[in-house]
Amino acid sequence: MKALLNKEFKLCLHPAVFIYLALILMLLIPNYPYLVSCFFVCNAIFFCFQQARENGDAMYTAMLPVSKAQAVRARVLFVVIIQAIDLLLVAGMCAFAIVSMPEHNAGGTDHGLSLLAFALVLFAIFNLIFLPSFYKTGYKAGSAFLKGAIGVWIWLVLCEGMMIASNAVMESGADIALFRFIHENIDCMPKTAEALTVQAILFGAGLLIYVVCTLLACRVSIKRYEKVSVQ
Repeated sequence: MKALLNKEFKLCLHPAVFIYLALILMLLIPNYPYLVSCFFVCNAIFFCFQQARENGDAMYTAMLPVSKAQAVRARVLFVVIIQAIDLLLVAGMCAFAIVSMPEHNAGGTDHGLSLLAFALVLFAIFNLIFLPSFYKTGYKAGSAFLKGAIGVWIWLVLCEGMMIASNAVMESGADIALFRFIHENIDCMPKTAEALTVQAILFGAGLLIYVVCTLLACRVSIKRYEKVSVQ
């Protein structure tokens, strides 16, 4: 597995990964939907799959003394590492922004554990859709990415839209329990014990969803790829 993972980083890592990871700086833009930066990482992963396809990685890997299952697991781990790096950068940027940008984000989710939780679910949705779709053929990266992107954007719009709506409702003076709860405990930089607890639970749930969905995506991808004839 170590050798296969090393191959992934040496032969499949597209330069776009570094460019899109740098877009973590978007978290310093005032009043912006910060989850968009995570979508760009999904875009970078697509470029890696596309580059691997164009370079004949499937044929090359097929000639190695490894099974298709091992090849898929290595690629999924490669994806997980890229996503984990992005999440660590998001966490670091959130910590920095809490100090330097204490103002409320009217354009979406505030810097905090909620943002990380939503990002985890975003990556989970992408993995669950993109990976099995790609490994159904082993080469149709474009159509697989399109499907994954649709799922990601539905989640992104729902999350950021709900945060924007709660902010608008609170500013209007209306007192609706759901939006008040979101505004005080989810769409905020956690400064109270209740908000911190709620966001910690959200983060734990997001992490669980990510792990389950990614493992499921890997399992389905292996089953599908074993039926593909690599030529």
